[in-house]
Amino acid sequence: MVKQQTLETLTRCRALLQVWQRIDGEFPLQYMLCLIEIAADEGLSLSDLATRTQMPLSTVSRIVGALSDHRPKGKSYGLIRVDISATERRRKELSLSPKGRALVGELGEVCPISG
Repeated sequence: MVKQQTLETLTRCRALLQVWQRIDGEFPLQYMLCLIEIAADEGLSLSDLATRTQMPLSTVSRIVGALSDHRPKGKSYGLIRVDISATERRRKELSLSPKGRALVGELGEVCPISG
């Protein structure tokens, strides 16, 4: 028999996955990982994101294009903003868009961290 606490955790995980699926039924795990890292540390650079997710910079760049509004082919999600740093022109700073902030808020409500 599965413990009640495990069932409650699984129920929260299912609710989280249902929110995730509403974004796009085929929304890749790598996209969600990048979105979570950006939400956790807004203003981080593409290089920082690549390091944190342990993905190649070229992959992260493609994912950032899809998560923002800068995807040449395919669907862009509009969940993040990409801004040029005020102090370093070559640095791109990543942050949540209003749509991304709302999504992250919804994910947090579905799967709150208990303390």
